[in-house]
Amino acid sequence: MSLLWVTDIWGQHSTLTARIERLTDVAGDCQLLDPYAGQPFAFADEQQAYDYFLCRCSKPGYVDKLEAWLECHPEPVTLLGFSAGANAIAQLLRRRSFPQVQRVLMIYGNELPLEPLPVTTHLLLCRDDAGVSDATLDWPASVQICDAGHGFMNPRSPNYDAQAADTGWRWIQSLIAG
Repeated sequence: MSLLWVTDIWGQHSTLTARIERLTDVAGDCQLLDPYAGQPFAFADEQQAYDYFLCRCSKPGYVDKLEAWLECHPEPVTLLGFSAGANAIAQLLRRRSFPQVQRVLMIYGNELPLEPLPVTTHLLLCRDDAGVSDATLDWPASVQICDAGHGFMNPRSPNYDAQAADTGWRWIQSLIAG
């Protein structure tokens, strides 16, 4: 089974290389989908990254990119989404089913629907994120709540927390390894 990593608003960057290699070791194949067609950017701060994401890709545009990818890849896949990527996964799977999607891991998605997704779902959420609600916590999914801030696993985020990130990555790898 392959793994599709749907990135956050920061897109691709050099800090992902080692993680991709580790995830490939665990999953067998790890591909990246980002808002900017693989072009890396060095944003000055989170606001610049978010503004660029909205201008260059948009939330609906990211859902469309994911849908196009899934339409071209019929083999079994696990989806791993961070923030905007998690939100795109949730929005797409809420409106349309893809039989090749075996499970999803959504990391600090903050626009999750109240209804559970129709696929095995694992959530790693930040306690202070706006999308974390009692209804989300009632999903029939494995749910981990972290006290670290939104973006804590991304070294480019102002909320990056190395210790919490290591814990998060171990959790992700254990789920992917099955």
